[in-house]
Order: sequence, then C-alpha cells, then structure tokens
Amino acid sequence: MGVINDDVSRRKFLSSAFMAVGLGFGLGAFGLRFLQFLSPKVKEKRFEEILVGTVNELSKSDAMPMEIAGSKLLLLKTDAGLVAFSRKCTDLGCLVSWDKARQQFICPCHQGVYDRNGKNIAGPPPRPLDRFQIVTKGENIYVRLKA
Repeated sequence: MGVINDDVSRRKFLSSAFMAVGLGFGLGAFGLRFLQFLSPKVKEKRFEEILVGTVNELSKSDAMPMEIAGSKLLLLKTDAGLVAFSRKCTDLGCLVSWDKARQQFICPCHQGVYDRNGKNIAGPPPRPLDRFQIVTKGENIYVRLKA
C-alpha cells in the first residue's frame, strides 16, 4: 500500500484557516443583510409643530395664506374650528387660491374647484386637498408638519 502524506505545512494550514474565517464572516455579513432586507425597519413618522400665531391674531381673518418650511398652506376658519389646507392642487401641483365670495378653493390652471372642506367638486383634481393638523396650546396655534 501507498503512504499517505499527512504532513501539512504550517503556512498552508494558516492560509486555509484564514480563508475559512474570512469566508465565514463574508457569508455571515451577506446573510445578515439579506435578513434585514426581508424585514426592514419601519421608521416612525416624525412631525414638527410650528407656531403660526395666537388665537387673537388668527381671529381677524377667515382665511390666511402662509408659507411654513416650504409648504404653502391656507388656514381657514370653519364651523368646526380652524383647519389648515395645502394650497397645492392635487392634479398637477398648481397653487390654489381661496375665493371668499364663492367659499371655494380655485385652481386657475385647470379650473379645478374644491369646496370649503377641501373636497374636489369640479375639474380634473383626483382627490381632496391635503390637510394639516392644527394643535392649540393655550393661546398659541401650531400646525403639525412632517419633519
């Protein structure tokens, strides 16, 4: 019978061991990223409350257009209280304006019309105007925007 050479050099053993450890770490990192891909973290929505005025300041007008943090909106007094609407038309993003006489939002570009509650009632807009939450703390009034 032949003689089997079991003599493995130290260099060859260490080289194989380091390659096996490296391969193990690489596959482990890949596996971890794959599991993270399968179950991504759900980021909680962050909001920021921005002061828009006091009750006394906002009681002078029934509609107040303003721009806050790049968002153009309109504060409107309704029977239910103060409501904040985005002035961005839901059709193509044109700037809508408030028609006090008709008590409606009007999009001048496409003749889109929204009622006092922001609901699309005429023209091409596919959905109502976006609304922002109003928060009252004492005399101060805040609009809640995504951060």
